Amino acid sequence: MRSPEIVCILICAACTPIQTKTPEGESVSMSEEQFSSYVEHVFRHHNSVVDESLFISPGGLDSKNDPLLNAEMKMHHACQPLNELVSLTAAGQKPDIWLEMKLADAVPECESATRNLEKLISQDKK
Repeated sequence: MRSPEIVCILICAACTPIQTKTPEGESVSMSEEQFSSYVEHVFRHHNSVVDESLFISPGGLDSKNDPLLNAEMKMHHACQPLNELVSLTAAGQKPDIWLEMKLADAVPECESATRNLEKLISQDKK
C-alpha cells in the first residue's frame, strides 16, 4: 500500500464513529467529541477514586486475598492506557495510533474497574 492510500484510510477512519462499549458491556457508537468527553469523565472519576483509595489499608497480613487491594490492582491495570494518554498529552506529545485504538476497549474497562473499587471502598467504610 502506498503512503497516500494509508493517509486516506487514516483520515476516513478519523471521521467514522468510535465503536466502544458501556461498562456493562453493551456496544455503543460515539462521535469523536462524545468519546473525548467520555474519556475525560472516566479519567476524572478514576482520579477521585485513586485519591480516596489512598486512605484505605490492606485488610490484615494476607494482602494477596484482600478484595480492596485486588480491585485497586485491577483498576490500575485497566486504566493504564488512559493514564498513558493523559501523561503524553500533558507532556505535549501526541499518542500513537495503537494507544488511541486501545482506548475504545480500555476506557470502559477502566470505568468498570473504578466503579468496582469505589463500591468496595464505600462498603469498607461501613
